Amino acid sequence: MPAGKTRRKGVLGRKPVSLKKAFCTSVSAAVLFTATGALAQAAAPPKPADQDTVQVEEVVVTGVTAGTRKKDATFSINTLTTEEIQRLAPISTADLLANIPGLYTEGSSAGEASNNVTVRGLPVTGGFRYAPQLIDGLPVYEEPEVQFMNNDVFIRTDLMTDRVEVVKGGPGGILYSNGLGATVNYVTKTGGQAFEGGYRLEVADYGFVRNEAFVSGPINKNLTFALGGFYRVADGIRDNGYTGDHGGQIRGNIVYTSDDGATQIQAHALFLNDHTAFYQNLPISVPRLSGPGTADNPTKIDQDTIEPLGINFAHGTVASPFNRHFTQMGEYGSRDIDLADGIHPKFNVFTLKFSREMGDGWTFKAGLRYTSGTNDFNTMFTGNDTAFARDFLNVRLQNDVISPAHGAALSCNLNNAKLRGFFNVPTSNPCGAFAGISREDFIANYAKVARVQGYYLDNGQAVAPDAYLNFLLPFIANIKADSASMDLQAQKTFNLWGEHKLTAGVYASDYSYDANFQASLLVSTMGEPSRLVDLRGLDANGAIVGPSLTSGGAILPGFFGFVTDSSSRGYAGYLQDHWETLDSRLKLDLGVRWQTQKTDLVRRDRNLIFDATPASVVVGSNQDTTADNELSVPGAPRYLNKRFSAVGWSVGANYSISDPIAVYGLVSRSFRLPSLEDLNEFRVDTTQQVGGETIKRNQIERIWQLETGVRYYKPKFDASAAVYYNDFTPRDFVNVYRDFQSPQCAVTGAVPQINTCPEVGEVYQRGVQNIGAEVELAWRPVDGLELKGTVTVQDPKITDANYKITREVRNAANVLTGYEYVEIGEDGRRPRRLPTVMVNFTPSFDFRPLTGVPVSVFGQFYYYSSRFSESTDFNVTQYPAYYIINAGAAWAVTPNLMAQVNVANLTNQLSFTEGDPIFSDLLSPDGARNRGVARPLFGRTYRASLTYRF
Repeated sequence: MPAGKTRRKGVLGRKPVSLKKAFCTSVSAAVLFTATGALAQAAAPPKPADQDTVQVEEVVVTGVTAGTRKKDATFSINTLTTEEIQRLAPISTADLLANIPGLYTEGSSAGEASNNVTVRGLPVTGGFRYAPQLIDGLPVYEEPEVQFMNNDVFIRTDLMTDRVEVVKGGPGGILYSNGLGATVNYVTKTGGQAFEGGYRLEVADYGFVRNEAFVSGPINKNLTFALGGFYRVADGIRDNGYTGDHGGQIRGNIVYTSDDGATQIQAHALFLNDHTAFYQNLPISVPRLSGPGTADNPTKIDQDTIEPLGINFAHGTVASPFNRHFTQMGEYGSRDIDLADGIHPKFNVFTLKFSREMGDGWTFKAGLRYTSGTNDFNTMFTGNDTAFARDFLNVRLQNDVISPAHGAALSCNLNNAKLRGFFNVPTSNPCGAFAGISREDFIANYAKVARVQGYYLDNGQAVAPDAYLNFLLPFIANIKADSASMDLQAQKTFNLWGEHKLTAGVYASDYSYDANFQASLLVSTMGEPSRLVDLRGLDANGAIVGPSLTSGGAILPGFFGFVTDSSSRGYAGYLQDHWETLDSRLKLDLGVRWQTQKTDLVRRDRNLIFDATPASVVVGSNQDTTADNELSVPGAPRYLNKRFSAVGWSVGANYSISDPIAVYGLVSRSFRLPSLEDLNEFRVDTTQQVGGETIKRNQIERIWQLETGVRYYKPKFDASAAVYYNDFTPRDFVNVYRDFQSPQCAVTGAVPQINTCPEVGEVYQRGVQNIGAEVELAWRPVDGLELKGTVTVQDPKITDANYKITREVRNAANVLTGYEYVEIGEDGRRPRRLPTVMVNFTPSFDFRPLTGVPVSVFGQFYYYSSRFSESTDFNVTQYPAYYIINAGAAWAVTPNLMAQVNVANLTNQLSFTEGDPIFSDLLSPDGARNRGVARPLFGRTYRASLTYRF
């Protein structure tokens, strides 16, 4: 199938929406909320039909200790209202955050969850390391970077989401943990003294049906409630062949407000149980390279010449009903894995918030949250080994039969009785039998296996020689996690050269992470659909010889991984002063935060290898398999007990030049304590021994942030422009090389014996400096027309990332003549996967003001400039710029009912959000091109919704 094309199975798209499914999953919710709406409308006063729209200045609650107008903020703040979220119709948290200038979310191409977010040029590490996600000012889980549990698995927006606020740097690093980059806060609806609610039915052309609803209102004059959530089922935005997404959440709150308004108590509960498919890189091919890409001459991918290898880019996937299930093996025996479970968070979240105005300028606030549950990570990664079956199987003959990986050397492997199914091996002194003859002669004289053949696991038929075969790497992780956090604030308002609101806060967290992760290695076709394959050895007559090379399609049913038990406890204290002076025209925010964290962790790597061949199986027989020869199980435990502490501060100012115009400036020094992933990977040693010397290593990440900007707000036009500079210092790395110039080296002739030379350690960091600008504009030249957009331009560069290696020097006869030092590194390079230009233009037109027709149309244009796959010296690969066009329309059927349609990727744009480097020595199956793997954008999709509000 040509690149970028997709099969279409329905009028609106590739899969017709099942009306039966839509009805069955919708009817009960529709009846409930329609009835509730009728009752609520009877109790609520009618809205005047001719009520004018009143534009109010937006008040934000994130990054501040008291509600503040957006115009008056001393830092960068972006917001998305519930109306904007509905119009954008994002498929994921990452899709939503793509509308925030300075954030790059890679097109949400992983699916509805487990995407990556980068902030203002900070390094791409995977997940949300520098962008913690909060709900109502508290983290759902304290640590935003956790292996196999990205922070966005906790976040699902629905009709209970009132708005989203994003703070970049500044006070985000003072008031919240890990707020070095961007702090994202999802504000939940609470009830008022009038009943209101809503119900939405949404469908899409990939078997997607979603119901969401909320209702809120008074219980009595002091108590209000809000209750809502969603349930969604979908086949998957790519052609899985099974239900890829299903589940939802229920959440609610009760708010008590005293008669005098001085006391408020909120109790929130959220229950999340969801499954989402995870999509990874697909095999690609590009025109044949003349050589490896370099920094001066990178390999530039041209999207017009890139071609798929067996799977179409628009809606194809390696997942299918034929590789959905496989058997994984380990210390537990065996277990059936169902990849349709996908990413499966199942958490209960309970929150209690309290505030009290004490009089005499004193206010006390408290927030408590407890999260507990599990997250299953059942996903499949694609290998970079796509080949014709005949070539793939010949490699398996060479690697798995002639030179099996089950031991160190061929002659010693002959002692392994299993291999007697493949070879006519003498029963006595087999190593001696190999001595004195060449490897080739031994194979010719003793080998019984002439070739390896693949057979489809589902029907046993032979795989055609020209079929594509590849490896798949399922990552299976089961995580149990809980997190408790407490934030206490005492605020005093007083006057001293203006009004001060001085807030002292104490924060505490206690969280655990117990994970069991194991990989497998499968053999599968690359096609539509992909199918698991078993490999068997055949003799010259085509008869099966000896054990199979796979078991249930797995060449390694129990591969690498780890088992981890960890607990962490942290404390923080912070002080924030909001000072207004000069008749409140000048506003200043001054803050400082101290934080400490201690982690106790036990990890057992799956590095203990054992042979799990059952006693009932005759070793080397046709009923045997080599797949269970090398199962990886947890080995000896490693222990970590570490404490880290840091201090950060922020100073910001905002000056109102006139009512519509304000300027602001910010200087901050923020920090990031080691993440749970750093700790679990034992990357946090503060010292390292090299060559008998102790090298100190900094493990606290820090960033200098300088920012200045201007804001202008008028009914017809508003604008915000910011210029910023970031200087990011990561944790230290240590490079070790051999000092061949040392007199301690032993010398043979004139050449040092390199292994006798002392080791030398040098510290480097791979930091990032970035200067950038963000502009937000909204122009309303006539009633109903809004031209809105954002532009981000940045120039991130890696710093302090060069280091030495010791390289051999050989003459024309390939004789070693000595050594030389070579400096390699990344100084001055752009960090991987980061664009320099990001554009988001969202025009809209409402026909009502001019024509009275209750219809609006809107569009969206994304543009991202080119990105590098990596920033290293070797195989430098640059992926092209790309754009996405989305469009939609809404019709107010009645004052309470709205119908909406959205088309994502209207032009079916083909491009890639990320990809591996292209290696010049890895050829496509036909040998005419080079191969690789990359993650494409989703193809064109259609969505439609009906929303009823009262």
